[in-house]
Amino acid sequence: MKSFELRNRRYLGSKRAVLPVISQVIESLPSRPESAADLFAGTGVVGESLARAGMAVTFNDLLSSNTTIYRAFFGDGQVRPGVVAGLVDQINEARIDQLEENYFSETFAGSYYSESNSRLIGHYRERIDAWHRAGEITDREKAVLIASLIYGMDKAAATVGHYDAYREGAATDARLVFGLPVLEDFDAAHQITRLDANELVRTRAWDLVYIDPPYNSRQYGDLYHVLDNVADWSKPQVQFKARKMDRRHLKSDYCTTAAVPAFTDLIDSLDAEAIIMSYNDTGDRGNSRSAARLTDDDITSILARRGRVDVVDVPHREYTTGKSGIGEITERLFVCHVADTAGVSAPPAAARVAQSPAVRSPLNYTGNKKKLVDRIIPLLPAPDEQHRRFVDVFGGSMTVGMNAGYPSCVFNDLQPDVVALSTMFRDSSYPEIVARVEAVITDYGLTDSTKHGYEAYGANSSNGLGQVNKEAYLRLRDDFNAMDSADRRRPFWFFTLVVFGFNNQIRYNRSGQFNMPVGKRDFNGRVRKNLFDTVDRMHRLEPELWSLDFRDVFGKLQTTDLVYCDPPYILGTAPYNEQNAWTADDETDLLDELALFAERGGHFGLSNVIDHKGAAHDQLTDWATDHGFVVHTLDHSYANSSYHRKDREASTEVLITNWR
Repeated sequence: MKSFELRNRRYLGSKRAVLPVISQVIESLPSRPESAADLFAGTGVVGESLARAGMAVTFNDLLSSNTTIYRAFFGDGQVRPGVVAGLVDQINEARIDQLEENYFSETFAGSYYSESNSRLIGHYRERIDAWHRAGEITDREKAVLIASLIYGMDKAAATVGHYDAYREGAATDARLVFGLPVLEDFDAAHQITRLDANELVRTRAWDLVYIDPPYNSRQYGDLYHVLDNVADWSKPQVQFKARKMDRRHLKSDYCTTAAVPAFTDLIDSLDAEAIIMSYNDTGDRGNSRSAARLTDDDITSILARRGRVDVVDVPHREYTTGKSGIGEITERLFVCHVADTAGVSAPPAAARVAQSPAVRSPLNYTGNKKKLVDRIIPLLPAPDEQHRRFVDVFGGSMTVGMNAGYPSCVFNDLQPDVVALSTMFRDSSYPEIVARVEAVITDYGLTDSTKHGYEAYGANSSNGLGQVNKEAYLRLRDDFNAMDSADRRRPFWFFTLVVFGFNNQIRYNRSGQFNMPVGKRDFNGRVRKNLFDTVDRMHRLEPELWSLDFRDVFGKLQTTDLVYCDPPYILGTAPYNEQNAWTADDETDLLDELALFAERGGHFGLSNVIDHKGAAHDQLTDWATDHGFVVHTLDHSYANSSYHRKDREASTEVLITNWR
């Protein structure tokens, strides 16, 4: 009878080529690991090598086809070679022309497999369940036979190694022949789990953890749906040409823009002495689906929070799903020696913040400086003895202050809900915020496109989710407006409203009630990524948060403060200024306060516009000229971000400073 080993299957991202290097890395560790986890086990070949080295291994994966194979090769329970061999012989000797139609042949015939082989696959799977129900085979023997079926299917599938699509007319009529796995005896007992890796690591501890997450946007649940269908055998409905069942519950954050927060949460939650991670940063090479979701800098900086990091390069050719256009790549092993900080010197806080990628706030104020921050920051003085603290007088989205590179910051805002959000970002963990927001989403029946996609709601990305969410959003908005200002749930509800509101903006009516209409988007990957980056930066900065009138702020300033002001623009009509919250008197008072601060020897930067919709801000221009201040033109238009369509005309954005 034919036999097969664990490694004898086609699988995207298989690690067979890097096993020798992984073994060398493990041998170089200061102590021999006795327990290990393969958190994204895939084919299981890395976990197998750890098991062969004598470790007790936890094999984890979200795909049922993979975990079934692990139970066959590494599970506990009896396997009687003669019994399973006899049953496989029955299948190999069965006359296909006498087999009945079944779920698999009715669903997949003429696609990945021929009609005859589809009928044989379905027959084999039905017989496995029948033998198990009759008590003829044990649980592990059932897993062995399903593995036999999966490995036989894999050899004959009309695919390029995955099931995202099939090659039309390429299904072979040659009869499938099934074999049995080559099983080994191991000294240690192993565990097989099918859990989200980020949840699993909160419940267990190991000496060594190996991590090989998805690299790009291709969801493994979609790539191997046929094999999972056979493993589960729940006979679900399928759809589309690829004949996929519903896989939304298997969507991985590691394939989306939420990869960085997911990876950070994973590493922060791990209880292990050593971490080995496989990854390759494909950068801008190839098509967008092949682009890596984590950069080398992301990985090293996050791992370095736990200990010393070594990087080992392993050149090889990537296994692609088609024409990715990448070619030769370098697989990297990132080795983190947990709690070992030898040779690792932390840079000063200011340098550390400045060297990080620009943070984008999840709050989308009109006039938000996310598109200008890269032009503003180089114009600001670096922190030194003369500039010790960064004070953002109109904090809002906090975009400039979070990216200014100062170790000491103050964010001031007059709106209590905005200050409460800033406090939430500073004092709450990212997982806590996500959990609280997702609870609100569930309670009110709002959409969750990250988990379920647009199709589940009868919507698409172009039209958005506004009509789907409108009723639930308005109920949430009404409940929020009726909520006591001291209610501890308030910032989480407010953030949910902002996320689901129009353009993620903030606006109140004359009665002080939040009145932004529903928007097109929900708590998607982009918002989650921006939230994670903001929370991470705020935790590092630990800024002071004030809620004062700007005039009172100037009474608390020191001349060693670098003051940044981004007030409502008196020439504009942003949502936050629709109730004339910013007046001509406010504008005059601010300019006077800045001039007085400059006379005291302090330095400031003022963002504003000198013309808008054909109107000139003569007061601002004359003030800057009279005091000899420097006007830096930033060459940016808010034409595409204005709230009102009629306002979509270019403005001249400037930064006015009292230094050169």
